[in-house]
Amino acid sequence: MTRKRPSWVSHMTLRQLILLAASVSAVLALIFVDGRSTVEPIGEVEETTQEVAMPSVSSADMLATSWFCPGVPGNDDGINSAIAIANPSDAEISATVTLLSSGQAPISSSVSVPARSKTLVDARGGISSTFISALVEILGSVGTVEQLIGHPAGSVVTLCANRPSAEWYFADGFTGADSIEQIVLTNPFSDATVVDISFVTSETERTPANLQGFVIPPQSVITLSMDEQGARNEPVLAVSVRASSGMLIAGRSQHYLGQGRLGYSMSLGASALSTQWSFPDGEKIEGNSEQLVIYNPTKIDRSLSVVFVNGSDSANSLEPAVVTAPAGRVTVLNTANIPGLPSGYYGIVISTNDLVDGGGVVVEQVVNRRVGNSVGTSVLLGAPTGAASTLWSAPSGVSAGLVDSLVVLNATPVEGFVTVSQVGPAGTVALSGLESIPVPASGVVVVAVPAGLPQSEIVIQSTVQVVVQRLLSRGNDLVGRAAVLALPHLPSPDVGK
Repeated sequence: MTRKRPSWVSHMTLRQLILLAASVSAVLALIFVDGRSTVEPIGEVEETTQEVAMPSVSSADMLATSWFCPGVPGNDDGINSAIAIANPSDAEISATVTLLSSGQAPISSSVSVPARSKTLVDARGGISSTFISALVEILGSVGTVEQLIGHPAGSVVTLCANRPSAEWYFADGFTGADSIEQIVLTNPFSDATVVDISFVTSETERTPANLQGFVIPPQSVITLSMDEQGARNEPVLAVSVRASSGMLIAGRSQHYLGQGRLGYSMSLGASALSTQWSFPDGEKIEGNSEQLVIYNPTKIDRSLSVVFVNGSDSANSLEPAVVTAPAGRVTVLNTANIPGLPSGYYGIVISTNDLVDGGGVVVEQVVNRRVGNSVGTSVLLGAPTGAASTLWSAPSGVSAGLVDSLVVLNATPVEGFVTVSQVGPAGTVALSGLESIPVPASGVVVVAVPAGLPQSEIVIQSTVQVVVQRLLSRGNDLVGRAAVLALPHLPSPDVGK
C-alpha cells in the first residue's frame, strides 16, 4: 500500500519543470572522477574508478567488491553493532572481514554468505576500542554491505564506502548542550596517511595547528572528539578532512543531548563536493522542523537554486529559492521560512547556479520529529550528482510495518512506476501490492512496506531514474525515524567509452 499524497502532489509549473529538467541534465552530464594513485591496502583490494560521490554498485564489480565501513562504537557493551553482507546472486559468496581499531593489530576472519541471503557479522569481534571499522572484501560475485548500530539513543544504518578518498566533508555538526560529535578516521592501508583537518563554526573557520599534517597510522582508526578540538557547544560545525598523503575513510558519530536535538546518528562523509544534492523525504508536518545545511569549503561564493518537488499547480506554485553560500562558511536554510510551502511530503533538489571550477558544495538535511515532549533527530547527506538510477537496493532491509518505510523521488518530467521486491530463497520476488507503484513526474511517493516480512535485502526497480531513501525505526519505542539512502546500481564507468 502507499500513503495517500496531498492533492498538491500532481503537477509542476512549466518553469519548475524546465529548472528540474536542467538539473537532471546536470546530473547526467557532470561526474566526479578521481585519478589519484593509492598505496596498497590490506589484502588484494582492487582500486576502481568511481563516478559518483556516494557508495554505489557498479556493473563492473562482477568478480570482486570491497566495502569500507566508517566505524562502530567499540567500548560500550550497551551498544550493539553488526556488519550486514547481502548476497542476491544464485551462488554462495566468500568474504574476508578485517576489523581495524586503535593501537591493535587488524583482525581478519572469513565469512560465507549463501545464495539469496544476508549474513550479519559482529562488528566488534571481541575488540575493545573507542571505534572499530571494518573492511569487507567479497570474492566471486556482487555483494553489498552496510553497518548497523543499536544505540540506546536510537538505532541507525550507515552506508559503507566503495573506496577510500583523499577528501571528506561533513556539513552538519552539532555540539550544543554538550552533545557529542566524533570524527572517525580510518586508514586501511599499510602506509601512514597524513591529513589536514579544518572546521567551520557559526562565527569562523579554524585550522588548529595540531590537526595540520595529522598522521593516521597504518591499518588504524583515530577518533577526534570535536569538543576537545575547541568546538564545544557549537550549533553549527562543518568539518573538512583533506589528505596530503594517502587516502582514508571518514565517518561522523553524533549523540544529541538537547537544544532541540535528541538521538544518535552515524554517517559516512561526502567523499567529494557536488553541484547537485537530492533529498526524497522533505517534510512539513506539524511538530517537525527541517533544515538544509549547506557547507561551501571552497574560496568562491556559490549561488544555489533550491527546487521543491511538490507538484503544486499554477495557482499554488513555488518559485525555486535562491540561496547564496559564502566561501568557507555554513548556510542554514530553515524550510519553515519558505513562503507558500504546503504541508506534507516533497522532494528537494539543490543545484549550484555557477559551474565555474566545478561549483560544488556539500548539503545535509536535518529533521527533528517531535511527538509531545520527545524528539528524534535524523541527519541525511543527500544523493549527489550522478546518483539517480533505475535500480536501488537496501542490503540490510527496511523497517517493515511503517507507513513511510520508503520514499522515492522522481526528479524527471516523466511519470514512472516503481516495484519493491525482496531477496529470498526463491530469488528476487516483488512484494504483493507493491508492483508498479505510480511515481508522478517531478514528484514523490511514500511507500509502506507490509509488516511481518523477514529482515532481508530489499530491491527497488523503477522505469525512470529515481532517488530512494529509507526511513527506519529508531528502536526502543523512540519517536521519529533514522534516515539513510538506499544503494544505487550504476553502469560501469567504461560504458559508452
